[in-house]
Amino acid sequence: MTSYAAFNQGLVKQYDRWMVANHYAKATMHIYNRSLQQYIQFLGKHRSIATVEHTDVVRYVAHVSENGASLGAVYRDLGVLRMFYDFLHLGGVVHYVTPRFIRLRRPWWGSPPPLSESQIERLLNAARSLRDRAIVEFMYGTGCRLSEVTHLRVEDIDFQAKIARVVGKLGKKRIVLLTDRAVEAVQSYLKGRQKGILFQPNLRAQTGCLTAHNGSWYSLWFNPRGRRTRRHRKFLGRVEQLTFEEAKRKHDEFIASLHLQPRFQNVPLSKMAIQKSIQNMSERAGLRRVSAHTLRRTFATHLFEHGAGIEIVKTLLGHVWINTTMKYTRIGPDRLNETFRRCHPRANLDEQRTP
Repeated sequence: MTSYAAFNQGLVKQYDRWMVANHYAKATMHIYNRSLQQYIQFLGKHRSIATVEHTDVVRYVAHVSENGASLGAVYRDLGVLRMFYDFLHLGGVVHYVTPRFIRLRRPWWGSPPPLSESQIERLLNAARSLRDRAIVEFMYGTGCRLSEVTHLRVEDIDFQAKIARVVGKLGKKRIVLLTDRAVEAVQSYLKGRQKGILFQPNLRAQTGCLTAHNGSWYSLWFNPRGRRTRRHRKFLGRVEQLTFEEAKRKHDEFIASLHLQPRFQNVPLSKMAIQKSIQNMSERAGLRRVSAHTLRRTFATHLFEHGAGIEIVKTLLGHVWINTTMKYTRIGPDRLNETFRRCHPRANLDEQRTP
């Protein structure tokens, strides 16, 4: 029986190159490739992608659903297959786009509501470090995406003009404005640092590493002094003479005697670390479902509520389409409550009855 494994993988690789040519984001390419790898694994090596019928796609959809995939995940995978087969149809590999004969119930993606101004204050009060406070003040004050904040450098911020130059989707550069409180929080966190990645992991004292090599115990550590960081090691004893506990005690005593400085690494704080930081603050503040994207939505909503035009909000967010901006600008809970009490004839009966 003929194996189509190499043929199927070759088509997926061609689609990867096509996405690169169209400047797809790396995260998008990773998601698409993962979905397609799962799809060709389901088909097996004896079934060609080019001969798939709509019943095979239905079986695949049922397969991933039975394995615990949510409706949103299945809907996304079907969308990936549609785009993939559009590419194959354009290249003449298939005569029709099979996945477009399949219809799924459209999922509802409920995004968390924006925070009120009082909830933003509660979130900031829950910060336990200057870095955490600077993250929230910067993201809420600028409306930046998480990916834009992660790789932002100190050199890209003009504290005098209160602006920052960020790189958005598809490498597009734009200018964002900083609030006074964001400038103050970021400068307090930097403590005079004038270059490097803006948000970095906390520096930790070196603990070294205990290792056994060729029957001997060694202490390993790094010397951060000078231009180059070099690795050093010290012989502690033979394995047959020292137990692990004894070697570990000698290692700890030796490392403590060196008084090593923390290693400086000019690396960005990961997206997961920023999300976790915001999540921890929200839990301490008694708020639910607060993420970095929640701060971006809150930024847009508060601007809109305070009179900013939709075109201004669109520009500040870095959106291409105004329809996307309109999804971000919701009516916040404070504005909703205020408008209800002002406009409903029976909302303020107690005040009306007061002589």
